[in-house]
Amino acid sequence: MSDTDFDVSSIDEAYQGPLARLAHELQAVAGDNLLGLSGFGGCVTGDTFYAEVPARTVAVLDHVDLEMLDRLAAEGARFGQQRVSAPLIMTPPYIRASCDTFPLELLEIQQLHALIWGHDHFAELTFERSDIRLHCERELKSELIQLRQGLLSVAGRHKALYDLCLACADRSIRVLRGVLQLKDALPPPRLVHEVVARAVEVTRVELDTLKNMLAGDAHSSLPVFQRFYAEVEALASHVDALDDTPAAGR
Repeated sequence: MSDTDFDVSSIDEAYQGPLARLAHELQAVAGDNLLGLSGFGGCVTGDTFYAEVPARTVAVLDHVDLEMLDRLAAEGARFGQQRVSAPLIMTPPYIRASCDTFPLELLEIQQLHALIWGHDHFAELTFERSDIRLHCERELKSELIQLRQGLLSVAGRHKALYDLCLACADRSIRVLRGVLQLKDALPPPRLVHEVVARAVEVTRVELDTLKNMLAGDAHSSLPVFQRFYAEVEALASHVDALDDTPAAGR
């Protein structure tokens, strides 16, 4: 692979070098088995919310080769030091068969990815509204369980509650992208604060605590936790009430 074979121009400048090296390494170990490589999420958008999150990528292979993945794993520590996560490994049949099982994850990749090399296997994906709605419902109900169990696990150490809520925030944003896909005819937002603002307009569910957390303005206390929990609960009720009627323009 030469420097003209791949394109990191749409990647955040801080990750361009490491992801170019990852592309070279993947090509070296996978050869013709590598069909495509994309960066997605914060390394594409430059969103400050993901400033401390390692760059995420997805490699599409013709077939899964575990020995090849084992060889790639030998370089994992080097890429970890460069703040690059191990790539998600998918095949075209796996992607097509997973649109009903993991619609929110694949929708996030579709909306926030940049093709570095090869064929783009995500741009033309389509999703059933019922699959997105059900996944949103499942994620929010799971998030409520996570928050309840987390409150028990901190054993009264309320300073730990902020980190618990923050750990759920990325999950909440992914769900909000799904809700907007169901209800909003406008192009999807790229930055998390834009996602939240648009979701408030569309759902009429107030998300002030989530907004404050994304802005770094929230603090750790039981009342803040309670307000965040109430927002997730309100979103869950909103999603429960949704039907499969297409939004205008979709």
